[in-house]
Amino acid sequence: MLPKDRILYALQVKSSAPSEQPVLPAALLSGGTWAFRQKGLTLQEVLEKPELGVSAIITINQCIQSDIVWPGSGYHNLLAHIFGGRIKFRPQGNIDVIEPAFAKVTEAYRLDLSRIDSHEWICAIRTIISQVNRQIGNSVLVGTSGWGPFTLAGQFYGVEKLMSGLYKDKAGTHALLEVMTAVCIAYLAPAIDRGAGIVSVAEPTASGDLISLSHFEEFAAPYIKKVNEELKNRGAYTALHICGNIKDRVSLAPLMGVDVLSVDYKVDLALAQQRLAGQTALAGNVNPLLLKDGSAAEVVQAAKQCIQQAGRGANYILMPGCDIPPGVPLVNAVAFLGAGRGEEDTSRVELSNVKYHRRA
Repeated sequence: MLPKDRILYALQVKSSAPSEQPVLPAALLSGGTWAFRQKGLTLQEVLEKPELGVSAIITINQCIQSDIVWPGSGYHNLLAHIFGGRIKFRPQGNIDVIEPAFAKVTEAYRLDLSRIDSHEWICAIRTIISQVNRQIGNSVLVGTSGWGPFTLAGQFYGVEKLMSGLYKDKAGTHALLEVMTAVCIAYLAPAIDRGAGIVSVAEPTASGDLISLSHFEEFAAPYIKKVNEELKNRGAYTALHICGNIKDRVSLAPLMGVDVLSVDYKVDLALAQQRLAGQTALAGNVNPLLLKDGSAAEVVQAAKQCIQQAGRGANYILMPGCDIPPGVPLVNAVAFLGAGRGEEDTSRVELSNVKYHRRA
């Protein structure tokens, strides 16, 4: 069974019953910034020379053997820049929004969505997706990712103003989220035509650590559902990742049309399996900081604990609990994904077939 087929089986079966798969599906979540760093590249350099990004993703995945690759990850905040916000490229990390795109909700109504397709950086990202799919899409599942509507609203308008609007301007906030839903779809849907078979929607601002369940049900869930419906109509599977403790909203994933729910280390996988009831696949959830700071043996042990909690169901995909930090050692990524395949002897990890370097 090819790596791609292992993932597709989990997405299609969605059963928490014991799996007949001899090898557990295992993948990174996003990881674009991390992969580029292994080759000494920044996000901005890849935008200027997309062929470098293609080569980095493919070469690194030959070593780590993730069942999913995510070209386009790491670039979520470009949308705020395209529509007037100020961003900053980190030397060794993702992109920060340092000034929102607009100061008033009414400014959102005038957004010209055609600016997304015409922007040279978006074209570069889509080129990377297309080329990666052309070269390795037959064997691994190619995906991409972006912010969901609620998190986009915070990036475009400011998180503090968004949170205030949940109480003081519900109508305006809903109007803003309708626009952000359109932005999200306009950004992600064309990636499907370029070869993305799975699209991950990330909603960290909708975490249980930030908003209540009632606010999630009113202001986040309906718009995530709209995005998922459109992406699935285009032929892609959908993933949803929400940071933090979301145990009170796990059961909403099937209602939002989510094919696989990715949870972070604060969520008990056994509880998540119970609440998903086999209706949605489950992914997670080794702590990314352990991947960065722990030993390979500790990473393998944490992965085994996740597998035990999730129950090796046919619907389970071993993943980190979030996008991994750029500083995760390559050997730890290899050990983590190898744990899903039952390769527990970390002393046998061979990295010599991949030429890579890091900047100081």
